[in-house]
Amino acid sequence: MRLAAHWKTILQVILLAILNPARQIWRLSRRSTRRKVLPYRKTPIRPFLMAFGYPVVDEAVMRRVRAAQVSNVLRLTPLMIAGNLINAMALVAVGFAAVPIGLVLAWFLAVAGILFQMALQWRKFNRRPIEQASAKVIARAVRHATILSAVWAVVPVAALSFGDVFEFWVSSIVTIGMICGGGFALATVPQAAFRWLLVLYSVGVACLVTADIPQPWVLITLLTSFALIIIGSVASTSWLFTSNFLAESELRQRGDLISLMMNEIEEKDSDWLWETNALGRISNISIRFSTVAGRSFKELRAMQITDLASSLNLPEAHCAAETLSAAIESKSAFRALEIGVDVKGEERWWSLAGAPLYDDQGTFCGFRGVGSDITDVRRANALITQLAEQDSLTGIANRSWFLNRSEEMLAEQMKSGDKSLTLFLIDLDNFKVVNDTSGHPAGDELLKQVAKRFTSISEGRTVLARFGGDEFAALGSFASDEEAQAFADELVQVARKPFSICHREFAVGATVGFTRLCNANGTVDDLMREADIALYKAKETGRGRALAFAEEMQLEVRERRELETDLREAFENGKLDVEFQPIVDARSGKVISSEVLVRWQHPQRGDVGPDVFIPIAEHAGLILPLGAWVLDKACRIAARCPDLETVAVNLSAVQFMDPNLVETISDVLMETGFPGERLVLEITESVFLKDVGSASDKLQQLKDMGIRIALDDFGTGYSSLLYLRQYNFDKIKIDKSFVDEIGEQSEGLAIISAIIALAHNIGLEVTAEGVERQFQVDALRTLGCDNLQGYYFGRPNADPMKITAVRKEAWEDRAPSTAPGNRKRVTAGQD
Repeated sequence: MRLAAHWKTILQVILLAILNPARQIWRLSRRSTRRKVLPYRKTPIRPFLMAFGYPVVDEAVMRRVRAAQVSNVLRLTPLMIAGNLINAMALVAVGFAAVPIGLVLAWFLAVAGILFQMALQWRKFNRRPIEQASAKVIARAVRHATILSAVWAVVPVAALSFGDVFEFWVSSIVTIGMICGGGFALATVPQAAFRWLLVLYSVGVACLVTADIPQPWVLITLLTSFALIIIGSVASTSWLFTSNFLAESELRQRGDLISLMMNEIEEKDSDWLWETNALGRISNISIRFSTVAGRSFKELRAMQITDLASSLNLPEAHCAAETLSAAIESKSAFRALEIGVDVKGEERWWSLAGAPLYDDQGTFCGFRGVGSDITDVRRANALITQLAEQDSLTGIANRSWFLNRSEEMLAEQMKSGDKSLTLFLIDLDNFKVVNDTSGHPAGDELLKQVAKRFTSISEGRTVLARFGGDEFAALGSFASDEEAQAFADELVQVARKPFSICHREFAVGATVGFTRLCNANGTVDDLMREADIALYKAKETGRGRALAFAEEMQLEVRERRELETDLREAFENGKLDVEFQPIVDARSGKVISSEVLVRWQHPQRGDVGPDVFIPIAEHAGLILPLGAWVLDKACRIAARCPDLETVAVNLSAVQFMDPNLVETISDVLMETGFPGERLVLEITESVFLKDVGSASDKLQQLKDMGIRIALDDFGTGYSSLLYLRQYNFDKIKIDKSFVDEIGEQSEGLAIISAIIALAHNIGLEVTAEGVERQFQVDALRTLGCDNLQGYYFGRPNADPMKITAVRKEAWEDRAPSTAPGNRKRVTAGQD
């Protein structure tokens, strides 16, 4: 009990209980008592202090402890009454010749009265057991023990006063017996036991001291040793009693909690208890078990738990039933075993946990366990798995599942030595047009129809997945390159047929890049990289086709990466330049504008054209800082050349998609001091294919700054007339391919004439690019083209001041241009 650590406290408590049971070692004020007792709440002597009435626990617990102490004494009341009566009757029978009979009768009546009161208390206790008791009950017990001990203390005093030696020894024996008997009977209430002991011990010692007997100190020593033994026994007994009471109380609480939990399990819709006998038959069937099993009590009693597990005709359920049978046959405990059960024709799944039962002799009695219905959980998990593995829009596999399946298929081929695995990457053409012009619902419906078509030709041949957006992938085994090419062509052909969405037809198309497993150590990443290279090459060479990977493409990619590295280094080190190409007025031959061209002189490759490095810059994420640098430098240089009315700068589609485009251009104009009215931004139709949603707002914001907008490469893209009608341009530029056909094909001249007429009718200026010959100049002036641009007027130059002097061979002697005059210049001339 670890007495050493608290021996002072224990000794103080015992002494106070002997001398003054109503007092404690701490003051009884609420604040000080609480402060004193708190440190003892988790110490080993807590039950000891509780036995002596110290409030080291909540009052509710203390009341139950006091009730248990008093109840234990009351249970011994019949024995105490019997002992007191026997001793009292023995003393009366022996008689005291010298003691007055009146005193003897009075004493006996006093004992009988006290015992009668004890009998009444015992009867009351039997009718109504004490469950809680206050401190007053303990105090009453102490008073009762004091009174009864005082009555018995009369015996040795009377024997000493009136009796002889025989009567004295008889009274001494009775007193010692009463001391021991009363002390042990009252042990659970140590305050009462100590008061009983103190009264009888004090009187006994006093009688021994005053008696005329030889060596009384020997008897006093013996009596004292008996008293100390009784004190220790009472203290230990009360301590153990309180400790056991607390332990039993805690066990009862735990038992109540377990019972409550078991009742809750029985009451839940998805949990129940099950039990079988030694023969495996289901027994002790609860209402809940009968309900979830969908069977009557009679039916269940005739079944084994394995019969339920075998009732569902599914392979997975059969495997689970075999596992359950093996566990029961081997008498092994199991948990979280999922079994399938047919419940009135419905597929249900249970999770069972069970353990074997044995009796006291170790004989197997059956199984007992708990079950829960996990059908909804399994369905939810299946749905989660489906969402994790399938594309939510099209219903086919997603990228994650596809890559995992690819690893498995590749591992299978590596084991077999086969090299027929082929990966196809598919990208839809013009999908963004459908999405932007008809809305996302139409785009989603298109993707569903595409997935359905691809599934129809892929089923049984490849696994198909949607990677995201308008990207798809397929993986399968093909015996030859020809078979793989044929399948890829099928994908292209099936996507080329029009799609009907919301009573409209859309022609989309698809581009496919594919590769076959060639390397014995190849990985899925290698296949993905090669197929992606083939897809990029197919897009670059025209879209709407299927292209197989070739090693030459790998070399191109490597070269592109080298160029990307060199371009980044050239840009960071200031090795790029800008040049100005003149644009002349078709009526006067005067240089009125210039187009800014970016030049890169590679140290090994020489002059690298913008058509080569601009796409690389877009792909590498370098186009935004490069474009901002070109615009800034062009504005700074052109600001020093007032002879140029305007300066044209090209914007790529990637630049136009930048949400900070307008702010970037505004900052450049403010920093350079270049007026927005002198800036022309040239964009191509690809801008609208990628950013149709915000294009109109951006163009309007730029025009509000005075900037003019030109549509470049007009006539080479998709639905140019739609863009002319939808967006407010200032000018259009005829592509060089049409100018080259002048003098060679009449169709080219007719197209140029139509473009010029169309532009003039809607108030747009027209600039022809790629003018290199005199007859082209004459033809374009005759057709009414407003501005001309090309090498015929001079090569681009880094200094815009040097491009204003262009060749004018008999310009005034030629036929006059039919181009309309510039209203601003005409007005200025009139002024």
